[in-house]
Amino acid sequence: MKKEQIILETEKALSVNSETLLVEFKDARGGFPKTSTRKTLSAFGNTKGGVIVFGVEEKKDKTLEVVGANNIAELQEKMTAMSSVEMSEVLRLDYHHIEIQKKIILAVYVPECKNRTKPYHIKELGMPRGAYIRDSNTDRQMTEDEMRSYVRNAQIDNFDSNCSDDVTKDDLSFKKIENFLRKSAKKTGREFNGIDDNVLQNIGLVKVCDEVLRPTIAGYLIFAKENPQNKLQFERYKIRCVRYRGSGVSSDILDKADLVGTLDEQIELMHSFVLRNIKNSAKIVGTKRVERYEYPEKAIREIVANAVIHRDYRITETYTQVNIFEDRIEIFNPGNLPPGVTIENIKTSQVSRNKIIAARLNEMDYMEEYGRGIGIVITKMSEWGLLPPIFKNTSNSFRVILPGEKLSQLNERQLYIWQHLVDNRRITRKEVEGLLPDISAATLRSDLVRMREIGLLNQMGQSSNTYYESSF
Repeated sequence: MKKEQIILETEKALSVNSETLLVEFKDARGGFPKTSTRKTLSAFGNTKGGVIVFGVEEKKDKTLEVVGANNIAELQEKMTAMSSVEMSEVLRLDYHHIEIQKKIILAVYVPECKNRTKPYHIKELGMPRGAYIRDSNTDRQMTEDEMRSYVRNAQIDNFDSNCSDDVTKDDLSFKKIENFLRKSAKKTGREFNGIDDNVLQNIGLVKVCDEVLRPTIAGYLIFAKENPQNKLQFERYKIRCVRYRGSGVSSDILDKADLVGTLDEQIELMHSFVLRNIKNSAKIVGTKRVERYEYPEKAIREIVANAVIHRDYRITETYTQVNIFEDRIEIFNPGNLPPGVTIENIKTSQVSRNKIIAARLNEMDYMEEYGRGIGIVITKMSEWGLLPPIFKNTSNSFRVILPGEKLSQLNERQLYIWQHLVDNRRITRKEVEGLLPDISAATLRSDLVRMREIGLLNQMGQSSNTYYESSF
């Protein structure tokens, strides 16, 4: 919204002595009104955008008075920090210093979020409690039904269906596409009837953009003739793999590789890198030599495939990363979980931000049936006698940690404490004693000390305020 339009909307609201669908007034003379401003930020972001005006007081009789904003630099700083740190998405706010009725006010334009980032919400409150919409001239908390509707709409915005830049249909490998279609037809008992533009469009590999048929992002990333990373648009879609000697990134590097290629090739390369950098023991069973890796191969396969299939390809500032330490494997992906998916429901969620990529790689046998992959990883880790995977979701990244043998040397009590900690993010000593009431406090203290020694826990706070968090 341009400055002239902001002035017009502000004056219109003042003339009718009321806030409007697009204008919210705040009196900041007593300090930054954090609580109400967060709600308005969420509400404007989830609807059509709007203007937060600092420097207007609503009096007891509900009339409005322009009082001015005296601390504009501080208000701007706090608004920027709030948008960057406390909200679910970083919005670009526009600030305008405007003179109205001989007073200087601060008008902050809040743009509408893109569908894929809605519901735009206050992170610490989650959804729907921290999500608001603009209803007439007020900020109203979003209902459960409204939240689900926003999530469904967000899922429609699939980035992988967009057209690729600077590539043509001729840059696709038609030999690879033909092999894919032949195998798919054989699986389903259909006849292979050749390749034409309709077939390519139906399976999401090409689409019409500016009256020209071009490969989609999904189509090019899976079926490019050459490494997609050779093109400027895709050069950051590498996978950076590192094997460290110790348990931290400051330890010596034993092996490293930047993996390039089509998505299916990257899955194979990443899988191979992990297998060659973890322990492998063998024993003779009958007349056969049976190998056993430190981590279950099936779990590794699922996790590396998920990293490629579900990463946020909009984000190009960093790579997918695989870090192998002496006591764990960590896989880092740009972009957080897609809308509607949480740490709590990740085991059964069937949502993918990359619908075409997920569908085609599923048909190529690179992923389990939707909603089963993470459950399989958890089951296989348990069968191997290892701790369950740890999932970390932030505003701009997602991390999976597979604890190794060293971190899995827990007795039954310690394992019970650990599982509770993973589910609840933190735990106090009092909560530990409540979980295991038949065990002495001294024994439980020893258990916590042992878990800290092997690197599972960090102790936070002091004395009665002490609590424990996962080290990862």
